[in-house]
Amino acid sequence: MRLLRAITISVSALGLVAYAGCGGSDVQPEWPDVTTVDVSADEMGLPEPEGDSSGEEEAEAEAEPPPPPVRIVAGERTAIEGDSPSIRITAPRNGQRIRRGNVSLRIQLQNWDLEAAPGRHVHVIVDNEPYIAVRDVSEPLDLNALVQENLGHELAEGSHVVRVFPSRGHHESVKTDGAFATVTFNNRSATEGFEFDAAAPLLTYSRPKGCSTPGSRLLLDFYVANTELAADGNRVRVTIDDAVAANISTWAPHWIENLPVQSHTIRLQLVNGEGEPVPGPFNDTQRIIRVANSCD
Repeated sequence: MRLLRAITISVSALGLVAYAGCGGSDVQPEWPDVTTVDVSADEMGLPEPEGDSSGEEEAEAEAEPPPPPVRIVAGERTAIEGDSPSIRITAPRNGQRIRRGNVSLRIQLQNWDLEAAPGRHVHVIVDNEPYIAVRDVSEPLDLNALVQENLGHELAEGSHVVRVFPSRGHHESVKTDGAFATVTFNNRSATEGFEFDAAAPLLTYSRPKGCSTPGSRLLLDFYVANTELAADGNRVRVTIDDAVAANISTWAPHWIENLPVQSHTIRLQLVNGEGEPVPGPFNDTQRIIRVANSCD
């Protein structure tokens, strides 16, 4: 009789447990059953054990404990010392057509002193690409050069939307009135059929971004404009690797814990009380981030 090795296989799924203050989550943890199967040594490609093969032996593989569940934990807004910051875009003008040369971006910022990395800065978002951290707005910014250096491509011809807001050193956005600005302009020409309503409900994805090391708490942060979040109203749906992790109803920073080492897709959507998408070109955004032992 062929010797069988008893192999215990723990089938575990990524547990997504969302915790959000003030009723920000409706997802409960799910744990699958543990399944045990027997697989022969031949099937596993393992050598037969030495010694007397007349008797049957059982090699028990110890089941590893399931990994800690991925959690989304609500945080609190960092308090602002002194007056609340305000930000404006003074150039280009809304709807302006830049016929030649580079686009000059002028930002007027008050009550928010900018610092060298990793201190205070401004998040500049071109269209719906990852933010660019800007640490000096005292002079006009060459938007073409900024895009080339940080996003790796030229600023395309056509219509563009720029969004800006002040950020803390750990990239938490300032969530107060007047701390967000947007402008639409045309580089050389307008894009046919392009539409953007700056007064409509708008979700701006900010974090997480890039690469992090295992065990890090990842900041989950976004900016909400022209709407309020509520448990029975508009919410931000968070999806991690195709599984809904949370429906956030409080505009506050959140933290993602226990993401395993691998690439992950983070998706943020603005949805209404029935869970339907709120229309808008930037209200459904996803980013691929990485958790790695080394982020060099």
